[in-house]
Amino acid sequence: MDTFFSAVLGDLLSRSISFMVDSYYQKHQGVEENLQCLHRLLLRIQAIVEEADSRHITNQAMLLQLRMLSNMMYRGYYFLDNFRCRIVQAHAQDEVRDHSLALSSFNPLKQFCFSTTTRKMVSEVSERKELHKMLGHLESIVSDMQEFVVFVSSYPRMSRQPYCSYLLLENCMFGRQEEQERVINFLLARHPPGGEEVIDVLPIIGPGRVGKSTLVEHVCHDERVRKYFSTIVFYGLGSIENNGDMAFLPDTGAVKYRNPVSGKQSLAIIELVDEMDDETWKKILHSLRGDHIAPVSKIIIMSRSNKIELFGTTKALQLDFLPKEVFWYFFKTIAFGSTSPVEEPKLASICMDIAALVNRSFIGLNVHGSILRSNICAQFWYSYLKRLKYYTDKHVRLFGEHPRDTNKNNGGLTYVWMHKNKHGCSGLATYKLYQASSISQNNLPTIRSIDMVSRNVKPRAKYEVLEWQSSIPPYYSYIAQYEILAQPKLMLPPKRKRSGALSEELV
Repeated sequence: MDTFFSAVLGDLLSRSISFMVDSYYQKHQGVEENLQCLHRLLLRIQAIVEEADSRHITNQAMLLQLRMLSNMMYRGYYFLDNFRCRIVQAHAQDEVRDHSLALSSFNPLKQFCFSTTTRKMVSEVSERKELHKMLGHLESIVSDMQEFVVFVSSYPRMSRQPYCSYLLLENCMFGRQEEQERVINFLLARHPPGGEEVIDVLPIIGPGRVGKSTLVEHVCHDERVRKYFSTIVFYGLGSIENNGDMAFLPDTGAVKYRNPVSGKQSLAIIELVDEMDDETWKKILHSLRGDHIAPVSKIIIMSRSNKIELFGTTKALQLDFLPKEVFWYFFKTIAFGSTSPVEEPKLASICMDIAALVNRSFIGLNVHGSILRSNICAQFWYSYLKRLKYYTDKHVRLFGEHPRDTNKNNGGLTYVWMHKNKHGCSGLATYKLYQASSISQNNLPTIRSIDMVSRNVKPRAKYEVLEWQSSIPPYYSYIAQYEILAQPKLMLPPKRKRSGALSEELV
């Protein structure tokens, strides 16, 4: 009798597991169909956004709708890619568990697997609800876009060369269209009657390498701005001079643009190194009102310090790094190039982890993205991810901050790593990441960051590496100084029993 009841219970348990597994796979097929539907909706929204970006839109309400539509597209793609990455990771975990357990039909660990599958299904119910919610939201947006599309088609098209998507993003300022229009509107706003002698000041505040100079440079290239001002003068880092107790801007400022046909007023752009007190600012204003190329009517002042907000005659423009959804869209486009991430789900999962480590850094996006694009291979990307994670964590432990936020407190050291190639193993550190203007492009280092990855460089005591060369105005090049550490053994990764992956060659 005991044998009979055991057989019945075993059969019921087997049938229950089979039923739940069959239900799971049926629901999984429904999830895949919903993901494909979500992808189609995002492609429709992307087509509308790209068409609107190619038009010269001046209406503020239209620009606001475009911004909202773009943000929804970025959120949708981030949700879609993240959902697919979780599926890939879950399948990988299932394969590892099935291989390690190799359960027989009478193994008592089946109960553990049964409970694990149950928890997994409960989690996936919540994920399916999120998926349906996102689908409903995007469907309502697409249905409301008909009038927007009609209005967009009425605006003139901007001249643009046909590029692949990643080349287009590499050769344009990404994610700053709303800020650009705000700065342009400030510059083109006319003074009220009797206020012609007043100088309007717009402060632009943001952390280092967030894109302040790039934004202003694109504003200065706009035809509307160039027609409005007779002269655009740029005073770069260190342009403020002291003559006794008098601070002033010398006449050696770089003339960005000159148009003698337009009105007799000029735009001054000031980039500060450090903070500035009120007295110094008053002296600079006096200098600009005095003997100058043309009367200054507008000033844009850029700084990392929030204190310059007090110098503005209008609300300061605060620039920050792109949101994670927007950054991911940009990063995957640069990393995959002409390859579709949809066709490479495993690579997309690795790429999303790398993007999180880059931490929304513009320079990191271009450096790491171009390195990944040079070798679209799962083994290379995974190896690169492991090393990037290890050395990012090490930098945080050593200096208490992410490499993106490195400041002068640690002497400019960005990260410490081991370089192993056919020439031997050396401990390396990068120091003094600095930018070079387009004027000094002829003296750039011949060694690039991709050369360090390919392990074709023989380490020397000190040498400079071209980290990244921007292809958009102001065409800055970013250079880092590499140096061999005195005690490289201190930087070796900890040994692990499971594998020798961390002792492989640096990628």
